[in-house]
Amino acid sequence: MDKLKHIKVDKWSKKKNVVAKNKREAIREAFASDLQVEVIPAINTENPLVHKKLRVAAYCRVSTFEEAQAGSFELQIQSYSEKIRKNSKWSLVDIYADQGVSGTSTNKRENFNRMLEDCRMGKIDLIIVKSISRFSRNLLDFTSINRELKALDKPVGIYIEDVNLNTLDSNSELLLGLMSLIAQSESEQKSASIRWALIEKFKKGIPIFPTHNLLGYTKSQFGKIEIVEEEAEIVRYIYDGYLAGNTVKEIAQALTDASIPTVMGKATWSSASIYSILKNEKYCGDILMQKTYTVDCFTHKTRKNTGQRPQYRVTDGMPAIISRGNWDAVQKQLKEPHKRRARADIKPVEKKVHIRRIKSGFFKDFMVINTKWTKEELQEVYKLEGIISEKETEKDGRNEF
Repeated sequence: MDKLKHIKVDKWSKKKNVVAKNKREAIREAFASDLQVEVIPAINTENPLVHKKLRVAAYCRVSTFEEAQAGSFELQIQSYSEKIRKNSKWSLVDIYADQGVSGTSTNKRENFNRMLEDCRMGKIDLIIVKSISRFSRNLLDFTSINRELKALDKPVGIYIEDVNLNTLDSNSELLLGLMSLIAQSESEQKSASIRWALIEKFKKGIPIFPTHNLLGYTKSQFGKIEIVEEEAEIVRYIYDGYLAGNTVKEIAQALTDASIPTVMGKATWSSASIYSILKNEKYCGDILMQKTYTVDCFTHKTRKNTGQRPQYRVTDGMPAIISRGNWDAVQKQLKEPHKRRARADIKPVEKKVHIRRIKSGFFKDFMVINTKWTKEELQEVYKLEGIISEKETEKDGRNEF
């Protein structure tokens, strides 16, 4: 058996040597014969740089709506529009611009994704971007997008202006990888700094939460939390109704029937929205911070904090709409949902015109007009707002919006 094995090995070795010898001889003969070989030059139609006129797009992005960045955003748009139009070898496809979005993810960058789709449809040859961080701060995203664009039937290059680099250059891959890694690292450091600042504020009891989606509250121009009395009445109605034995479904239906909009302006109230108000500790003046946490700075996904992170509670840290006694009583009932409670008929919502105001953004404190208001209700609103006087409401109804 061993002898047979050795014979097989010897035969294989001899065959291998013969093949190697034949290859060497073939190479020697090719050079010795001096055969005339015609070289047909390649026509690199895949590289958009050889097109007579490049179809060029530009991508612009800033991460906030702040005034300082608004100028930079507009400057990028106008500058690239002019630059592309002035180049006789370029044809402007579009300026794709996203404002107020992070570069660590592509999920919420509407125009960025529209640009990629146009690339896949063969509408773009070259993308101009100010820096790699404007395009992406995520190494994985940048690498995968760059390779996808290069692998298209009509490859698309990304020209990074601040380093004068085109992704279609053969030697660009390593340098681009390093630059993308640096951009990602900067984003991670910035995220860590913001997280540290938030935690330090939490430790000092400085409340950080929005009020645009919090019924009954708003913030002054100096950031002070204030009660909105018109909305606070609705909060008290919800708590009083629940303590009186009404179900959340009945309370939600009563508010819907009374045409009272939710804090986000919706016409229909849900049981979930009533539960959310009943469970919110802010209505008794307490503030619980870090109820949720962000998983990482790339996905921006938030999760409910069930012990993974520390929480910070401030007692009596803001104006209360509900007394602590009523708050405690409601929490006790919420923990015993199946316990029989004394029932009472649902109290009708007081018939009045409920004025909703915009609570954040450029139109903060502006009044929202309900198209279902009657002429008389509109006049009542105008009177409440001081738009018209008491005497004017007594005239023959010539006041119109």
